[in-house]
Amino acid sequence: MSTPPRIWISNRSPKKGEVVIVRALVAHAMETGFRKRASGELIPRKIINRFDCTLNGKPVISWHLDTGVSINPYLEFRFKAEEAGNLKMIWTDDDKSTVEVIEKIALA
Repeated sequence: MSTPPRIWISNRSPKKGEVVIVRALVAHAMETGFRKRASGELIPRKIINRFDCTLNGKPVISWHLDTGVSINPYLEFRFKAEEAGNLKMIWTDDDKSTVEVIEKIALA
């Protein structure tokens, strides 16, 4: 997971109480563990199995993924902006490797 995720945020300076939309796309092959190589050997499972997002350390959303999620997982979520701060997003792989992105949110 070396390519940084693509993040789109509807409003980085919302008014207090305004709903903010976040769209995130992370590049990842998402091997399910069910496919086989030409030799017949199974390709080991390697998927992003967790996504966590916090604003100033407070949970916004947690998402547990499994083998039914496609390559390059995309997600969209909304939250109500109650405070300014750091919106931290973390994707975790089966091997415990992570990709972390921090986006600033400032209240208008």
